[in-house]
Amino acid sequence: MHRNESKFFGVLFKTVLIALIMLTAVSCSSSAEPVADVPAPEEPVAEEPVAEEPVAEEPVTKEPIIFGMAAPMTGDAAEYGTQLERGVRLAVDEINAAGGIDGRMVELEICDDKCDPYEAALCAQKLTSSTDVIAVIGHVCSSCTLAAGPIYEENGLTAMTVSSTNPEVTKNGWTQVFRTVANDGMQGPLIADLAVTKLGNSKVAIIYANNDYGKGLYDATEPEIIALGAEVVAVETFAPGVDKDFSAQLTKIAREEADTLVLLTDYSEGGLIVKQRVAAGLGDISVIASGGNSHQSFIDLGGEGAEGVLFLNYFDADYPNDLVQEFVTKYVALYDEKPATEIAPYGYEAPYIYKAVIEKGATRETFSEVLSTIKYVGVTGTTEFGPDNDVLNKGQFILIILDGMFTSYVP
Repeated sequence: MHRNESKFFGVLFKTVLIALIMLTAVSCSSSAEPVADVPAPEEPVAEEPVAEEPVAEEPVTKEPIIFGMAAPMTGDAAEYGTQLERGVRLAVDEINAAGGIDGRMVELEICDDKCDPYEAALCAQKLTSSTDVIAVIGHVCSSCTLAAGPIYEENGLTAMTVSSTNPEVTKNGWTQVFRTVANDGMQGPLIADLAVTKLGNSKVAIIYANNDYGKGLYDATEPEIIALGAEVVAVETFAPGVDKDFSAQLTKIAREEADTLVLLTDYSEGGLIVKQRVAAGLGDISVIASGGNSHQSFIDLGGEGAEGVLFLNYFDADYPNDLVQEFVTKYVALYDEKPATEIAPYGYEAPYIYKAVIEKGATRETFSEVLSTIKYVGVTGTTEFGPDNDVLNKGQFILIILDGMFTSYVP
């Protein structure tokens, strides 16, 4: 090897060696210190949960339950309507005070039928056209129920009468019309039994109203009197709401020497007849009046002629029964008089019967179907219906006017 080559390789060796030493120093320096400050990662922060908006529940409906009521609120038979409204409102107020029916308040929509068939048909049309009315309480007069019945039937709206006693009311095959009071088929025989069997009389005269109520009751009474061996010596009639003078009819009856006068009338004419009978010479004979006369107005109109008159009635305010006396006490507290007729107590039961129907899930469309299954025990006894929607097993009472008051009759 030449000297110059030796020198060259020596310089190269030193150069490489220095480079290696510097590279090692840099490597050691890099491992001891970071090249740059890198911030440590932050701890994850838990997010606050977002409260979900509550899902609004469907509100329970608080719309009122509306019962229709059809009755004579004006005219000669207005006391019928007054008695019905008193009884119905007493029950409605009690139901509402206790929280209503399924939390809904009860309201009444009242239609005045004036005890006139034409007006009754108009009421039925009005009530059936209202989709808010779930069922109707009424009518009172038999002629009105018979006129309105086909309209309720056609429109599928249930109506329940508490006082229309003509037997035909439940003989039309109607599925929507119900009756809670015994029909005249029961009262007629009881009137005959009272006159002939209990009083022992044998010459009976009859005055009846020339309407569905009077004629239906006459048909149920006159044959029974004859069947018991007595004689019907005179039969007279009149136009209700028109005739006020009955002297001609009473004079004819006096000539026949009747010992019993049977009135198959409403109170407005019945009261006038018993007042006028005294002048006709019939002041001393027995007088038996049908249930339609059991009103305070009969006493007011009849005066002294009303004293001693006997009645077949569907309710006795003196009957010793807890439910009866509880009702009478409440009624007297409100109206300062005893209920003289069956219409108020039977009317009182109607909202409670309807309450039971609704609580069994009835709608307007299924109301009659559910009502036909109801068995309700109340002031007037047990209310349940036969296949013709007529009430079963309702009783009757005999009352007498003594000292100007309706009193239980004790033979």
